[in-house]
Amino acid sequence: MNVHRPDRQPSRALGPTTRLAIHADACIPAQFPELTCRRCADACPTGALVATSEGPEVASGCVDCGRCTVACPTEALSMPGFEIAPTTSAIIAIDCWRVPAADTPSGAMRVPCLGGLSAATLTELTAEADGRAVAVLDRGYCARCPAGGREHSAPHPAVAVIDEVRRLLDDCGVAPSAGPCLIAMPLPAARMIEGMGEPLLESRVSRRALVTGQVPRTTQPAPAPHPTPAAQTSGLGRQRLLTALQRLSAAERPLPARLFPSLRASQDCADHRVCASACPSGALMAYADDRTRGLRFDAALCIACDLCVRLCPEQALTRDGPGEAKTARTPQRLTRHPMQTCPECGAEHSTAEPVCPACRRDRDFARSAFQTLFSHQSPASSGQARG
Repeated sequence: MNVHRPDRQPSRALGPTTRLAIHADACIPAQFPELTCRRCADACPTGALVATSEGPEVASGCVDCGRCTVACPTEALSMPGFEIAPTTSAIIAIDCWRVPAADTPSGAMRVPCLGGLSAATLTELTAEADGRAVAVLDRGYCARCPAGGREHSAPHPAVAVIDEVRRLLDDCGVAPSAGPCLIAMPLPAARMIEGMGEPLLESRVSRRALVTGQVPRTTQPAPAPHPTPAAQTSGLGRQRLLTALQRLSAAERPLPARLFPSLRASQDCADHRVCASACPSGALMAYADDRTRGLRFDAALCIACDLCVRLCPEQALTRDGPGEAKTARTPQRLTRHPMQTCPECGAEHSTAEPVCPACRRDRDFARSAFQTLFSHQSPASSGQARG
């Protein structure tokens, strides 16, 4: 799902009994085993997602709630069922799959778990609502639902995202009443569906059933998804969020500064450009212009995954926290290194020393080999050699 990297591998299911899929080449530990990332595992309410040095693995207990997909900074994880669009009804309502379809208001959208709704999704729905209310329906099931897991005593799983969206809208000058809200519409606990499958949407239907219209209704989980082609980029969710906020922003009001990370580079930068090669969203890119080259940073694309900071050999990069520094909203040159010609091989390079890195390595190797060779000779043999 990476437009920035068209060679990105298709997704693969993380287990035979889950719909959760991963694009391994967007997963930080899968690509860089020496680095750790536990955001998906920490977000899992049942503890079924385990962080390993090669990426997440699914143990028993996964309920396909999708919360890990919201937590993943590089959007390496995906879960079907959250592709929702507003309806034409007077209110945009969002209900859970565990609610019987007959109890869901007509025209309401249904998702595997309300805790799997992202800020981008709720903001897009608000932008499309055109003044209508966006209501997340609280049926009182979360305390009994397996997707509640360790959070049974915590607020509704959608509260944090709803509050974040409402704060962003307030920063954009949008009236709080226009934002999403949690509406209590309790149902008897006995009516809660035990399985996580959505009737009709995910049941396997035979050709004869399609022709005759005899479609079976089932709540059993569907088979794990087959690998699918790449469809989006790391950071696409962030771009959806910014676009929706810009649509909603009052009188072309600037978007909140906290949405634009600030990245600084110290003089220790040696222009290895490892950071730019690893950047999953394209926020950090290498450039070459006349007799200079370096790094260009686009805060609008930055997903704050900190991969560049962690990979820099010289630890020359620092990402400031929200509000710590002003950030340009358009791409800016982060570093500038003058180009020069190596006197030994004639190659162009941008390091501080006259000799290019390749020739410097050759020099260091030759010096090390010379010292190793002659440091093993005894004084007697050295004297004989001089004689």
